[in-house]
Amino acid sequence: MITLSVLVPCFTFNSIVTGKIEGEVQQPIQYETIVHNWYDKNSVIQDYVNFAYNLWGMDFVKLIECENGTRNPKRVSKTHDYWLCQLNYKYNKKFINSEEFKDPYSQLTYCYEKYKINPKLRYWPNRRIEGKKCSDYVSNRFDVIQTNTVLISANIN
Repeated sequence: MITLSVLVPCFTFNSIVTGKIEGEVQQPIQYETIVHNWYDKNSVIQDYVNFAYNLWGMDFVKLIECENGTRNPKRVSKTHDYWLCQLNYKYNKKFINSEEFKDPYSQLTYCYEKYKINPKLRYWPNRRIEGKKCSDYVSNRFDVIQTNTVLISANIN
């Protein structure tokens, strides 16, 4: 088994290739680009939104939007919830105190892993804003603008 890794705009995709491998291996990978309608298309916020979207889809993006609201990667709440995903210090002290935490992409990856294994953490999209579930309230803020396909290649000897 061989793992291929490719960096595409701001996303790293890992692809596992199994079986008898000789010569060149090619594998297409699809990813979508989305935009947050409240920000300039060149804003770093768009990179965060796309990274989150390509990690786990629109539900994850809405979850982050409902958790943070400001998309400020350095936001700290009154209840000691930190940065993009509003991780609570009490339960995430080790990660929050690490150097890795300073990187917004590492934060998003960490949140993805936490949310994936513990569905109880995903309650914010259900809170109400103006009578609607937060996830419904924020969904009009995003548009999928294109689907991209990247062909990764590797020569294996």
